[in-house]
Amino acid sequence: MEPQKEARTICEPLVGPPGASRSQTLNEEEQREGGAAPAAAALDAEADGASADGLWELPVEPAERRPECSRCSRPQKVCLCPFLPAHPLHVSTHLYVIQHPAEENKVLRTVPLLAACLPRDKCKVKIGRRFSEER
Repeated sequence: MEPQKEARTICEPLVGPPGASRSQTLNEEEQREGGAAPAAAALDAEADGASADGLWELPVEPAERRPECSRCSRPQKVCLCPFLPAHPLHVSTHLYVIQHPAEENKVLRTVPLLAACLPRDKCKVKIGRRFSEER
């Protein structure tokens, strides 16, 4: 009768308490049956390694960037230029924006939008981590 019990537990899906993961259920089952699952765990680890080895042989295609707008630097599909002023705004002050290099490629890209709305001589964007007095 023991072989039938073993065959039944292998074929039947393991059902545990709600919220328990499959690994928790397997561990509880191991404890009840005397720990027969280490061989199965070794087979699973070996199968995972074999499937990962094939990934290195797949061809790699270079990612294509979407075309960007030259004025607002956003992808053309989400270009905001129709909503920006047609002519630069007249301001009496100079605006200096100091930007961290990690922020330069963020999704919102608000600094190029600001620069597109102001005259070039009134808006200066400096990108860097540290600045000296000369810069």
